[in-house]
Amino acid sequence: MIEKILRKFDFTINIPIPGLGCGVLGLGLARVSVKLGQYAATLLKALEYRGYDSTGGVFQDGKKNIILLKDVGAPSTLVKTLGIDKQQGKIFCGQVRWATFGTVTPKNAQPHEVKCKQHIYGAHNGNITNSRELKSFLISEGHNVVSNNDGEMLVHTIEHYFDNELGRHGDRDQHNPQIRCQSMRNAIIIASSRMVGSYAAVIVDPYTEFIYAIKGGSSLYFGIGEIEGNRFGLASSDLTAVLKFTKTLINLREGEFVEFKVDDYKIFALRKLKIKRPNQAEFIINPGDHIPKQPVRSKLRAEDTELVPPFQYFMEQEIYAEVETSGKLIKLFQGGSNTGTRMIELLKKENFFDDIEDLGRNILKTEDPVQQTNLFSRFESSVKADAFYQKVREQYVSIYNELVKKDFEKKYFFSANKNTFIELLNSYFNKKKLLLAKALDSISEMNDVKEFNQSIEHFLDIVANSCRFNRNIYAIACGTSFHAAMIASIFFNDIANLDIIPVLPGNFRGQFSKSLCNNDVILGVSQSGETKDLIDIFNYVENLGLDIKTIVLVNNMNSTLGQEKCDVSIPIFCGPEIAVPATKSFINQITLFYYLAIKVLEQNIRNISSADQEKTALLNHKLTTRLKSINDIPQLIKETIETTAEQIEYAAGKIYMEPSMHILATKLTGVAKEGALKIRETVLNHAEGGEASEFKHGPNTILGRNTVFGIKNMKAMLKNYNQLTIELESSAREEGIPELEIRSMTQSLVNYIFKRTFPFDLSREGAEFFKNFVSERDFFSHVYRNYPLIYVTGPEEQDINLTISQINTHKIRGGDTFVIAEENDELLENARMNPNDEGYYGWSYIILPKTGDSLMTTFSATIVLQLLALRMSIKKKEKLDKLGIMEHGVHPDVPKNVSKSITVD
Repeated sequence: MIEKILRKFDFTINIPIPGLGCGVLGLGLARVSVKLGQYAATLLKALEYRGYDSTGGVFQDGKKNIILLKDVGAPSTLVKTLGIDKQQGKIFCGQVRWATFGTVTPKNAQPHEVKCKQHIYGAHNGNITNSRELKSFLISEGHNVVSNNDGEMLVHTIEHYFDNELGRHGDRDQHNPQIRCQSMRNAIIIASSRMVGSYAAVIVDPYTEFIYAIKGGSSLYFGIGEIEGNRFGLASSDLTAVLKFTKTLINLREGEFVEFKVDDYKIFALRKLKIKRPNQAEFIINPGDHIPKQPVRSKLRAEDTELVPPFQYFMEQEIYAEVETSGKLIKLFQGGSNTGTRMIELLKKENFFDDIEDLGRNILKTEDPVQQTNLFSRFESSVKADAFYQKVREQYVSIYNELVKKDFEKKYFFSANKNTFIELLNSYFNKKKLLLAKALDSISEMNDVKEFNQSIEHFLDIVANSCRFNRNIYAIACGTSFHAAMIASIFFNDIANLDIIPVLPGNFRGQFSKSLCNNDVILGVSQSGETKDLIDIFNYVENLGLDIKTIVLVNNMNSTLGQEKCDVSIPIFCGPEIAVPATKSFINQITLFYYLAIKVLEQNIRNISSADQEKTALLNHKLTTRLKSINDIPQLIKETIETTAEQIEYAAGKIYMEPSMHILATKLTGVAKEGALKIRETVLNHAEGGEASEFKHGPNTILGRNTVFGIKNMKAMLKNYNQLTIELESSAREEGIPELEIRSMTQSLVNYIFKRTFPFDLSREGAEFFKNFVSERDFFSHVYRNYPLIYVTGPEEQDINLTISQINTHKIRGGDTFVIAEENDELLENARMNPNDEGYYGWSYIILPKTGDSLMTTFSATIVLQLLALRMSIKKKEKLDKLGIMEHGVHPDVPKNVSKSITVD
């Protein structure tokens, strides 16, 4: 179903990449391929960021022979050591695991092949929270359950009900493919009703060779295509993996499953579905109903998910991309790019618009990529296309040069910025084809703008209604998105004098769920649109039966939240984000919130009485200033990246091995919390972010002597211990203590330091010497270090003064000072000044580009904290690698214990 662009002209679907702990795969080919193992290896490695505790795959050949390969470890290693990449066949079912239920052992690795009652195999990602109860049930029914993994419980449960359903038919009929398929559908529906949790699963009936991909609350994508002349169907938890093989997708909603054999597919309802689409009436789908769906073409390209030089890490690449991604979003605010707008004007003025619009519509109606290319080529050879090309080249020279000549001569269409429709041109490029592709892009952009503006108007109507009844607007989100909601509350308060309440889903349940009323607003924020905690809140609100409007800000508009759970969905348009730490999605979230606050201000101005001219004038000046500032965001990001690199490198070198730190923000608490999250995620150091004045209300007890020790503390203590043993041995020899006793003393020194116990194997003289040597010594004095405090503040005088007060309060108690702020001499002097007459004091000052505006500081300070976390992570990773510390898990893209977006409970 095509919903990305206006239904009149749906060019492509833009589906960014949500993630989830674990990843599951199902690939079915039309015929046996000797390269199936290579395809499987590519797919598994594409999912490594989602799970690396264990890796596995089942391969089935044309004679229904099955090979199961799985073990503990990451796919980047195991695809070779297990021989996955050497396999051949026509069906592959794979899984990468981020362990939840069941320890990290080969038995708990997936996929699972079961034969207790029927022979099937499969895997899942997500959590089946009643796994223990299911295991007891399965064992009581005679199943041989060999692990504690909830994935095995899922496969066995489906096997159990598959056998029950087949048992309704005679032995001969049980081998009838139609009966087996219907029985499997029924089994999946019944089994899903027994399972509690959120999951996506792939199940294979090896007899019929049909694959079943189930979306039970976790992300799942399905595509069809052809590779090396071999048709296929591919299901994956991750869109990146699918895009490596095809751009032809069939969108799956939560609560649906697809039955496919190669590219022959059918979609069915897993449970009763109440579908709520923005601006449309609800409708009901019952369990087992067939849901007709047409393939759509993804706007994303696999190349967009690849790491390109000079970047070594996706996190780095995505931070640098924030200049472009924020700029693209802002162009949407402005009605589209200048060249795109001019192209639309040209098309309409010269009467070419309808013909090119029809071309785009016809391309999307055609599933076959070859036919799509042929349609494009036939139009390109037509008289109308010739006339269009000649008209632009001769009479619209500036547009021609901007859209065609520069791209063609510099071959931009081969770069990451290449035209969306360039693939329709095949390998042969000419200027006419490129111009037509650009025209298609311009119409696509125009419809993006139109649909976006409709969503904004709907958003404004909802907000106005809530204000009219003096009701509450709750911004509910998790993790990074919650921090964006915190910043949103600052934007709306400062710009539009509107109260937005940012709250975590769990806190919302505890603090607000029982006090909701008609005309309240629930504003959900989610990069993936599949965040389970948030979906639960939307389901709860829907079941209340109150007149409560729901809004979502999402990157994945075809997600559960973006498509089914809201009255209006607004895209953040940040594109694919591969690194686990969210960076460019956060920047686009707060950019969009900034714009929405400005639009509310604009609406408020329209509602002011014409008699109140003074107030209107003040607000209009404010509006003009804010509209100008939003256009400055991409340049501000660019300047921040370019001017702070050296200062960030210095600060990172000071603190990357510190075991704990606090980020203290004056007013900009969401920025501090997001910066701390980035450090925790990528550096694996403890980091807390919060409002600066709150630090003195308890957290400041960590300053001075504490027991938070890291490698630098260990190094200092070991160095001191070595000096102590040298001193002990030298002094003991001077006292004539025998060497055997000296050796016993040095061995006893550690026990005394940490347990305060004296050795009993010394002579009276030796014992007296040891007692005198260790008495009144402070063995821990060298282990203590100053505690790093990172201060973030905007340029307002009150905020600067408060920050100066905090700095002086804390540094005299053992805090090192690291400031992130615009240039201010007084702030710099207070950060620089050593509070001690002598001794070490660490400090640095990262100077942000000058804006004079605290709201703009949220953008520049965020960039600095993202880059600081990145550099700290790289430095610590290199350090731990050098020390030979194995499996430390420090990595800016795939840190241990976290996956892209935890959308399970």
